[in-house]
Amino acid sequence: MKIAIDARSWDWTGVGRYIRSLVHEYARLKTEHTFTLVVPREAELSAEVLKQPNLFQIERTDASYYSFSEQTTFLREISRIKADLFHFPHFNVPLRFGRPYVVTIHDTTRFVFSGQRRTGLFSQIAYEIVFAHAVKKARKIICVSKHTQEELLSLPILRAGDVARKNVQTIYEGVDEEFFRPVPELDRAKVRAMLGTKNPYVLYVGVWMSHKNLPRLLESFQLVKEKYPQLRLVVTGKPVPTYTKVLDRVKELHLEKEVIFSGFVPHPLLPALYREAELLIVPSLYEGFGLPALEAAALGTPVVASNVTSLPEIMGEAAEYVNPENTASIADGIQHLLANDQRSEELVKKGASQAGKFSWKTCAEETLSIYNGTN
Repeated sequence: MKIAIDARSWDWTGVGRYIRSLVHEYARLKTEHTFTLVVPREAELSAEVLKQPNLFQIERTDASYYSFSEQTTFLREISRIKADLFHFPHFNVPLRFGRPYVVTIHDTTRFVFSGQRRTGLFSQIAYEIVFAHAVKKARKIICVSKHTQEELLSLPILRAGDVARKNVQTIYEGVDEEFFRPVPELDRAKVRAMLGTKNPYVLYVGVWMSHKNLPRLLESFQLVKEKYPQLRLVVTGKPVPTYTKVLDRVKELHLEKEVIFSGFVPHPLLPALYREAELLIVPSLYEGFGLPALEAAALGTPVVASNVTSLPEIMGEAAEYVNPENTASIADGIQHLLANDQRSEELVKKGASQAGKFSWKTCAEETLSIYNGTN
């Protein structure tokens, strides 16, 4: 088949990582399918894609997600593509698009977590209309975890019978091979230089949004540092004005000297960032999958994670679980690993085994099977 992929989030984290990983696996697998990638005009594509023009054709677009041009210009652009099937790895399918497609649902955050609702009533209603349409009209629906699948099927906006359970399949994401390799000392030195500290640190990797629970993480760290004054908290990402006001909370808690904001960390340095950490903390109130937890585990870094949504499904016995709604519980989980080498070593062993269960190659092969099943 000729398959078109909406890759407008090519340069993103999250969904962008998912798209890039699938495409790179398609480049390695022997498949008779060919692909058209619809990418942003300024996107920088990898050599794996550019060196195989017979496998990948490239279409450029200026139409962004959640825009009027998505329903007009982008609709015209993709309607001109000669493809047997389209894959929308993000649910933003133009409402008037009538060709066969599959859609990937990564989470239902903006429906089940009130803090993530779109700002403004009109915006939220439009969001729900686009989401429901994308799911109802899809030939097949891919969910990245069983938890996400069950949440999707129980959404009030999808009335009973709108989505047949047989049309929904869970396909787990994978862990990049680089996270299973030894980390070069040079990269570890670069990370330390970037952070500007030699102190031990605990790590948070993710966006700054309400469901990530960053205020409670900061409050729990304030408790932990009373016993471990040399410890630092490293927070990746950058401010999102419409969500959690992280910087203000740091000042209120007088943590300016103890919390290090790394900003965006280049992907090649992520393994070193994980490896240098005492542990990774994932305090989320909601996760559709939770890839950073698996990446840290693959590298031998212990993980403290919330005991809710998809995280127990993904991490199994390879994490120290805490109640994300209880600051003391988060602090206790961090302190338990810092003080207990035996428990940390146990999680390191279990983490490597657990992370090894998640492969982008398997994800790509199962996704290709979904494509084949739409014939």
